[in-house]
Amino acid sequence: GAVAAGPVEVGELVAALRAARRPVFVAGRGARAARAELVALADRCGALLATSAVAKGLFRGSPWDLDVSGGFATPLAAELISGADLVVGWGCQLNMWTMRHGRLIAPDAVVVQVDDEPEALGAQREIALGVVGDVRAVAGAAAALLPGTAEGYRVPEVREAIAARGRWRDEPYDDAGGDGVIDPRTLTAALDDLLPAERVVAVDSGNFMGYPSMFLDVPDEHGFCFTQAFQSVGLGLSTAIGAALARPDRLPVAALGDGGALMGASELETVVRLGLPMVVVVYDDAAYGAEVHHFGPDGHALGTVRFPETDFAAIGRGHGYEAVTVRGTADLAGVAAWLAGPRSAPLLVDAKVARNAPSWWLEEAFRGH
Repeated sequence: GAVAAGPVEVGELVAALRAARRPVFVAGRGARAARAELVALADRCGALLATSAVAKGLFRGSPWDLDVSGGFATPLAAELISGADLVVGWGCQLNMWTMRHGRLIAPDAVVVQVDDEPEALGAQREIALGVVGDVRAVAGAAAALLPGTAEGYRVPEVREAIAARGRWRDEPYDDAGGDGVIDPRTLTAALDDLLPAERVVAVDSGNFMGYPSMFLDVPDEHGFCFTQAFQSVGLGLSTAIGAALARPDRLPVAALGDGGALMGASELETVVRLGLPMVVVVYDDAAYGAEVHHFGPDGHALGTVRFPETDFAAIGRGHGYEAVTVRGTADLAGVAAWLAGPRSAPLLVDAKVARNAPSWWLEEAFRGH
């Protein structure tokens, strides 16, 4: 059953919420079933809403949703989270990835953690208050002790900023495409426009992974499958198959790097055999991109982590996929045609992506190495 928090700890949490002027909630895997309770509590104390990567989509539709906190955070989300005077982690470890090695927590911010496992409290960083209890139960109990509403962080200029700059695609960038390759940001934003909103996205690991994680919207917390707990490439396609079987009402999208796609290529046949109308997007930079950008600047030999050019579209067709090679946005017409058709075979998108620079999230991750 649900772990009930003690009244003293809940009272201390409520006192922290009452004292805060700029509260932010960061919800993790342990909060995925508690949207309604967390939104109700946030409405009473004026908190902005964010998630760890594994809970992406939990607050979709709220005008106060900052989306993901951490390496994938938009510049605006990072600015607002680092400006908080109270950060409450709900079923969330507040680890180095979610908090950018602590830089998203202001020096004078009060940090509170709510978790049903006592050993999780303070395991990743120093906290001012730890509350042991089920997230839904604790949020509900705290809301009952906050009868009124406070403006908190929800001032008009913040709402306007979130509306204008709350998504990565709202941020300007210099397009790195051309000469036969497409910028992965341009690719993913275009796919986001094309693909149905009712989707479930599974993301493999690698240099590319931030692009689908941040430029593909999902309808809710059940629309995003993150495979990074094992720190291994090659798990994305099999994860997408499981998600497709679990949610046949949604379009399954597997976002893979070329290294992970080659590692898990045996599952291409599984998708066809099961008759899954899946879109498999391969971000092809002809390398294990993370290793190239991690070790290359230090002069290490890269022959073992660079690949010959691979025709993933041909590999897909050999397995029974419809397939399209994308080197520019005009090539995405093939995706639109597949979406408009019977979708009787899965689709493989072989995207030849720009490869000269590491992704922003990877530069962030390398700070911890």
